Amino acid sequence: MSRRFPALLLLSLLLLPLASAEYQQSEWGNENSLAWEYGFDSGFISTSALFTGEEILVRTSGNGEPAVTAFDLAGEKLWQRINNRSLSNDMSPLIHVSAGQGDCGEWPEMVLVGWTDGRIEALLPSDGTLFWSVQSEVAGWGVTGEFALDGEYVIVPTRRGVGQYCLADGEQQWWTQTGLGWRNGVSVSESGYFLGDEYGVLWHVDRTGESLSYPLGLGKIRHSPLLTGAGLVVHAQAVSSSTIAVIDVSNGSVIQQFPGGPSPAKPSLHGTSLVTGDSSSLQIFSCTALCRQVGDLPFHTNGELRWLDDGVILAPSNTPDSNWGLFTFDERENLTYTSLDVGIYGFGTAAPLQFTANDQVFTVFGNDQALLRVFTRAIVEVDEPLIQHQADFDWGTQGLLFIIFMLIGSSTVLFLNGKMDWFYRTSSLFFLIILLLILPDLSTQWSKIFDEQFPTEQEEELWNAQWPDSWLDTQIVIIEMDGEEHAVGGLTGHLTVYSLTQEACDELGFEIDGEFTELGYYIESINGVEAKGWEYFTDGSKGVMSVDSASIESSTIVRWTPV
Repeated sequence: MSRRFPALLLLSLLLLPLASAEYQQSEWGNENSLAWEYGFDSGFISTSALFTGEEILVRTSGNGEPAVTAFDLAGEKLWQRINNRSLSNDMSPLIHVSAGQGDCGEWPEMVLVGWTDGRIEALLPSDGTLFWSVQSEVAGWGVTGEFALDGEYVIVPTRRGVGQYCLADGEQQWWTQTGLGWRNGVSVSESGYFLGDEYGVLWHVDRTGESLSYPLGLGKIRHSPLLTGAGLVVHAQAVSSSTIAVIDVSNGSVIQQFPGGPSPAKPSLHGTSLVTGDSSSLQIFSCTALCRQVGDLPFHTNGELRWLDDGVILAPSNTPDSNWGLFTFDERENLTYTSLDVGIYGFGTAAPLQFTANDQVFTVFGNDQALLRVFTRAIVEVDEPLIQHQADFDWGTQGLLFIIFMLIGSSTVLFLNGKMDWFYRTSSLFFLIILLLILPDLSTQWSKIFDEQFPTEQEEELWNAQWPDSWLDTQIVIIEMDGEEHAVGGLTGHLTVYSLTQEACDELGFEIDGEFTELGYYIESINGVEAKGWEYFTDGSKGVMSVDSASIESSTIVRWTPV
């Protein structure tokens, strides 16, 4: 008995780490440091900052400076455009437009601004020069909702309608009357445009300006409706509650309803994952054929919600003494919350902005205190992608580890009791399990060595002259499907093929399905196309590693082809 006790004690100590492997604390505060800050004289920062690739643009409104202000990455103020005719809080998000051309003509890179005095302006981001300006309707106030880009046009929700304007010169193509709106953003679909109003009516307007109305009767719609695989999602605001509704886009009928708290935030979609918020909680839904609630945590947020590439959500807390919320959500449907203290307290609705430039990750915070704070971290310190986090706690691996610890304890007892025959048997099984655990790493390393020693013949991925110049030196994804190539460029900041492909598919409206294996994550279907699988090429070289392990450069071209 005295011999067994030390072995069992050793076994118990070895098992202790397993109990805490599933829960992790955020290290954001340790990894990020304050780079610079800027205090506006007064006013509110009510919508997220915008990064154009060179400048950080911030809009302020309210009683102080109704303006758009540009900063360089070091915090130097470059220019400011003030609109003293602004009537109220300007909450229409800034829109960045790449240079292009169409039937209306050509346009340079520019930033679109909607003002509450009804003006729509196109500014050059380099120096704030006005490229064109158009006056839209004012009924109490003017533009407050989010624009949408559709080819050579910008679609603008005005106070009592929606209009289509040429990007080249701002000329109005048509304007259609809808219901009275406030922060009523517009979204683009294959059939046209969707937006809501203060009376709870969902509007569909086709590309000629013809409209249909669907009275939902659920409450005010104060955000851009979101297109998901399950249908169109709106978060409607009632007097003391709200409803998250899934709508059939073909007939405007309500397919699903989920209850929410008062004063909803602007919902945000990341692939098939949907986040909503209100004065009581933040909720996560998985929307495929239907939407399914998969997470819910108490949190007070009424503004913009920001998804990051690795499954992290940043949200402002709209309370008098609030900090910021950082939420993590993974494929195992674990939702965790960490409070961030970034030195700005109080009411706020603007989502933080995060982008990568000059080998650093920048995170920009601002709220109703008129204080802008910018944090940075070195790009080498960027958290591992979502797929890497999913592997941090694997029940299969943990089960094998448990068996190993049991074998260690049993072998120790057998050895101490002199039962060498049984000791050798349990030891052999122990080493076999160890071999199974290290096999994935051996396979990955073997793939790397084989690829280096015996490179496959490759054909360099060439630049397509039809791509816009703004795609130069950025990350590009090409997906071959049904004899056509779907290309998305101008992407930045991705470290793996998986992260880059997911953002490209989000922009294209494609869904990705894959499988986790001991060797990593492998994509099986894109937009419902399975074939015999999919393979990828990076700059013309066939991929040999799982997509979550395949690292990429800042100007990589990734091509996906069905097998």
